Amino acid sequence: MTTSETQPGQQIWRRAAVLPPDAIETIATAAAALDQGERSARENIRALAGLGVLGLGAAGDDDGGLPAMAAVLGELAAECMSTAFAVWAHRMTIQYLTVAGTAWAAKAASLLASGAVLGVTGMASAFKDAAGCGSLDLTATADGDGYVLDGTLRWASNLYRDSILVTAARTDTGEKLIVGLALSTDGVTIGDHFDLLALGSTASSYLKLDNAAIGADQVLSREVGSFLARVRPTFLLLQSAMCLGLAGRCVARARVGLTGVNSVFAAEVETVSAELSAAESTLAELAPAVGTPAPPGRRELLSLRLAAAALAGAAAALEVRTAGGKGYALRTGASRRFREAAFIPVQSPAESQLRWELDRCA
Repeated sequence: MTTSETQPGQQIWRRAAVLPPDAIETIATAAAALDQGERSARENIRALAGLGVLGLGAAGDDDGGLPAMAAVLGELAAECMSTAFAVWAHRMTIQYLTVAGTAWAAKAASLLASGAVLGVTGMASAFKDAAGCGSLDLTATADGDGYVLDGTLRWASNLYRDSILVTAARTDTGEKLIVGLALSTDGVTIGDHFDLLALGSTASSYLKLDNAAIGADQVLSREVGSFLARVRPTFLLLQSAMCLGLAGRCVARARVGLTGVNSVFAAEVETVSAELSAAESTLAELAPAVGTPAPPGRRELLSLRLAAAALAGAAAALEVRTAGGKGYALRTGASRRFREAAFIPVQSPAESQLRWELDRCA
C-alpha cells in the first residue's frame, strides 16, 4: 500500500476523524498482512480498546455516541475491512450485553470493552426468524435452573476459545431466548477458520453446540422481539457505516486514477460520489435519532443498508477499472478492497434478505 493511500483525510467518509492519525496509520500499514492471513484482526481490537472507542454509543443507544461509533467503523473500513468487520462484531456483542443489563451481561461487557476477550455476534438466525424468512439455529432444553444448548451456527467471527457469544435459541416449549456464553464452555466446538476470498484474518467459521450448559443468569432476555427492536437500528447503521467507509476510499482512489484514457470513467465516478454523499447524509441524520422518542424507521434503516452495500460494490469496481494492472495484482489495495466489497452482499443480512424485508415493509 502506498503512502498516498494511507494518509488521513483523503477519503470522502472522514468528515471529522474520531481515531487519532497514528492509530489509523498503524491499521492501514497492517492491512496487507491481515489480508494475507499473516496477522489477526484481534491485535487491532486490543489497540482500539486502549483508545476507549469500542463501546461508543452502547449505553442504551441514548448517550449520543452512536454517530462517533459509526465514524470509527467508517474510518476503519476505509483502511482495512477485516479490522472494521471484526470490530463491528465485537461492538455489537457489547451492544447486546449492554441492552440486556443483567449482572452476567455487565461483567461480560466490561471484559469486551477492555479488549481482554472478543465478542461474537450469533444473531443472524434471530433476525431472520423475526423477519419471517428463517428459523433459530439453536435449541435450549431446560436443565435444572438453566439450559443446555444444541445446534450449529453456520457462520460467526472472532472465534477464539476465550471469546463470548451472544445468540438466540428456542426452548422445547417454544419460548425464544437471548443467551450468552463463553466459547470455552464444554460442548462448544469451533470449526477450523474459513479460508476466505477476503477477511480471512477475522477468525470466521462455524460453531457447533452439543449439550452446552448455561446457567439461568446467562439468559439475557426472554422478550426477543423487543430486544431485537432495540438493537436492530445500531446493527444496521454500523454495518452501513462500514460500507460507506469502504466506498469512500474506493471513490477517492478511483478519482486519482482518472488520467489519460481513464477519464472516460469520470462521469461514473461523480455519479457514485454524489450517491455516496447522499447516503452519508442519511446516516448522519439517522444515527443521532436512535434511542430518541422518534427513532429511525425499519424501512429507512433497511434502505440505507441496501444502498450502502450497493455503493461499496460500485465504488470498488470503479477503483479496479481505473487502477489498471494494479487492480488485478493480488497484493494491492485496489485488489483487496474489491475482494472486501464482494463480501458485503452476503454479510447477514444478505442483499436477498434486505430486499425481501423491504418488499414486505408497510
